[in-house]
Amino acid sequence: MMTLVNEVSAAAYGLFGREDAVRVMSDVLDRGGSAVASGEPGAGKSSLLKVVDQLAQRRGRRVLSVTPTQFDRGLPFAGLAELIGQCPEGADQDLPGPQRRALAVALQRAEPEGREVDALAVPLAVRGLLTRLCESEPVVLIIDDLQWLDQSTVGSLSFALRRISVEPDRLSVLIGTRPDPGAGTDLIRCLPEPRHEFSLPPLDDWAIGQLLRKRLGSRWTPPMSAGVARASGGNPFLALEIARAMQADVSSWRGSAQDGHDPVLPVPPGLADLLRERVARLPQDSREVLLLVSAAGRLTVTQLQGIVAEARLWPAIEAARDADVALVGAGSVVAFTHPLLASAIYDAAAPDERRRTHRVLAEKLEDPVERARHRSKSITAPDEAVAGELERAAEISRSRGAQQLAGELQEGAALATPSTLDTADSFRRWLRAVDTYVDAGDALSARAALDKGSALAAVAEQRAQVLARRARLADDLRGARSLAEQAFRLAPPGEDRAGILQMLSEQHRMEGDGSLALRLTQLAITEARAAERPDIQLIALYQRQSIEWLWGVGRPEQTLRDMERLVDSSSIEFSPAEWAGARAFYAAWNDETAEPVVRDAIVRAIEAGRYGDLSSLYIWLILVLIRASKVRDAEAALDEADRFGAWTERGLQENMARILIKEYAGDLDGAREVAERAAARSRTSGLRYWLGGFLAQLGFIEISARNWHAALEPLRELAEIFASTKLVDLEQLLWPVDLADAALQVGALQDVETAISLLRRQGAAGRPEAAVAADRCQALLSAARGDVDKALTELRKIVDQPGGECPFEAARSRLALGQVYRRAGHKRLADEALSAAAGAFEQLGIPRWAERARDEAGRVGLYPTTAMLTATERRVAELVGSGHSNQEAAAELFLSVKTVEANLTRIYRKLSVRSRTELANSLNKLDSTTNHDL
Repeated sequence: MMTLVNEVSAAAYGLFGREDAVRVMSDVLDRGGSAVASGEPGAGKSSLLKVVDQLAQRRGRRVLSVTPTQFDRGLPFAGLAELIGQCPEGADQDLPGPQRRALAVALQRAEPEGREVDALAVPLAVRGLLTRLCESEPVVLIIDDLQWLDQSTVGSLSFALRRISVEPDRLSVLIGTRPDPGAGTDLIRCLPEPRHEFSLPPLDDWAIGQLLRKRLGSRWTPPMSAGVARASGGNPFLALEIARAMQADVSSWRGSAQDGHDPVLPVPPGLADLLRERVARLPQDSREVLLLVSAAGRLTVTQLQGIVAEARLWPAIEAARDADVALVGAGSVVAFTHPLLASAIYDAAAPDERRRTHRVLAEKLEDPVERARHRSKSITAPDEAVAGELERAAEISRSRGAQQLAGELQEGAALATPSTLDTADSFRRWLRAVDTYVDAGDALSARAALDKGSALAAVAEQRAQVLARRARLADDLRGARSLAEQAFRLAPPGEDRAGILQMLSEQHRMEGDGSLALRLTQLAITEARAAERPDIQLIALYQRQSIEWLWGVGRPEQTLRDMERLVDSSSIEFSPAEWAGARAFYAAWNDETAEPVVRDAIVRAIEAGRYGDLSSLYIWLILVLIRASKVRDAEAALDEADRFGAWTERGLQENMARILIKEYAGDLDGAREVAERAAARSRTSGLRYWLGGFLAQLGFIEISARNWHAALEPLRELAEIFASTKLVDLEQLLWPVDLADAALQVGALQDVETAISLLRRQGAAGRPEAAVAADRCQALLSAARGDVDKALTELRKIVDQPGGECPFEAARSRLALGQVYRRAGHKRLADEALSAAAGAFEQLGIPRWAERARDEAGRVGLYPTTAMLTATERRVAELVGSGHSNQEAAAELFLSVKTVEANLTRIYRKLSVRSRTELANSLNKLDSTTNHDL
């Protein structure tokens, strides 16, 4: 497609020296993706994006653009409100009810009712809106001055763009920002690919000259503009301001450009000084009106009419427009012609003028959050009334889903609290700010607020509260446990100590100390009951049930009934996630109620707008499906989780889900990469429980790849963890089977005995499938020691009793039977068992194991057939057998030569041939046999 920039030069839009930048952004408009232009203030980012906006509209794109100011950063969803306001009317009607409601609350179109908006509801709504718009027409999202975009909008857009699924050319994102390494990095990382990042360099002298002639007239000949170009350092905005100042004071312009001398400029060449001079030339009324606008971030004419007398307002706006400083834009919003002018107006005002302006805005604006912000900027000393107003504003922001802003407002409330002998109120507000930042996922701000608030901890109880929060924010589990233990020693009996005991129980469970974790959980239950905190009691009971399952102790079914009685007798209720976790997380593979329970919980969580529950629910669903060998259903569940945005961050739950799907689907390299990274993270953090899960997956990955020695390393480490922690179960993963498998392949029979012992313990704890797996491994061990008849008897018994194992493990039992039949010389029986195993694995959608079974069948030597080959292998064999070279076969099949070679290796092994000639002869014999049979 011929781009518009080829038909019309950038200069035609008043941009000079920016052809390369326009070309990059024009290409993004056509092909999709994103571009980020960074530059110093005045470098021309805004001008570039305005041109791109025009180009996009001329090409029929829907443009959503936002130009925040530094004063917008403290407004909840300010940027999002501007973007959504440009969407077609009714664009949100197809969104799920909770998302539509959350968006309305966030944009102040509806009042919050009941529980606060789930933190994921608004980002999901934004993603849904963008997806629907892109499906109907190409969309261009333009963000100018990203560094000033409010955090609520940044978070929502980051989430939406990271997870949006649209055709590449349907979405283009174009951004201008300052070269600040911390400005909008979260959003930039989530931009669609291909992503282009470039800096706007200073303009050449000729480009500055062209700009001055275009904007200020033909008098700015190259000799006259040269001095301005040098004085401005190639900054286009600064050059224009210098030239305007020179024109406004021609009498003081000394020097002769025609004589080769630079002029003595009538104003200092610094941009801030120039802007200050420029706004100082405005009438007093204009400065006062524009100060209101800059302090508020944005105001409409209607809002200004409620503050400024009509007789003063319009002349003030007209004077600002005549000076090219501000104008009335879309929606009757008074907007500055350049964002820097808003800063110049505010900076030029004296401190008392700013405070007076904020005081007026606090009285006149309707939104309580905005009023509180302005009230806080109107005082010079702590004020309890202002602190209370900020605290209420924080609660309102939380209810709207703007958690980050709520934390900032709560921190402002703490700072505004007067210093008295009793610092309890200030301390409480600091802790509330910490908790709010934690809910927003901002650990850095939470730690900073905790550091400030900790200085006010005057008594043991307060110091315990500080230590408990430090424990929650610690990256290292061992360090977190030490902090929690200190907090426990300081905390008096009551709800704080109950919560700390629950935290310690969870920490010890993650470290692998189940016995201590169980005792601490019981103490937490007792303490929570005494403190009349059923919510903490419910969490502790949930924890107790998990420990009982994992260590094979207690009565988890009874604990579930205890939870149900607690819910029935109190005002608390099970969340969908708690309900599903208690009933299905540790359910047996053949528990037919488990999958419906989790799926129902997902539906209820979505209907209630509890999107934060989805990450737990989807990993549980995937585990339930994998246990039942429903691999394709598990793949579909992962796709569904991605569509719903279930994974709030790259956490361990998502890692486990992706590993499970990748390894069973055959993407062993991808699974290994994720598993190694997750295992390293768990090891560094001291999370032995999670480490065990990832070691189990690494073992299974290497078993699937038939890398026996590589499989033994993680599985032996996991066996050591089980030996030292006395764990019995690991979320029903039959990982000892993999340990036995790898050990048998390399002759490490002692490891096989260890695996059998572990499976026996798991079976005795109420997992009958583990007992069956132990019998299978025992039979294979007997065969390895020469007692083949005993092994065959046991394996036939297992295979002939359907329902004792999940379909995947049942197929492994058939595989084991076929292997022992082959060892005993029973070729036909071996072939039947191995072919049945291959078919079962294939039907389940587990290709690597189907291939393993076919390869085992190929080693029987009964009668090699092309049925043992996959479709790709069969086609490669036909081409190579008919005389094609590897390169020719690769070209014919659109494969790489390396892939053809790998297929040939497997073909030779399966058909028991060693050369191309033998392959051709074998294929001819097989074909003739097939024809004769027909």
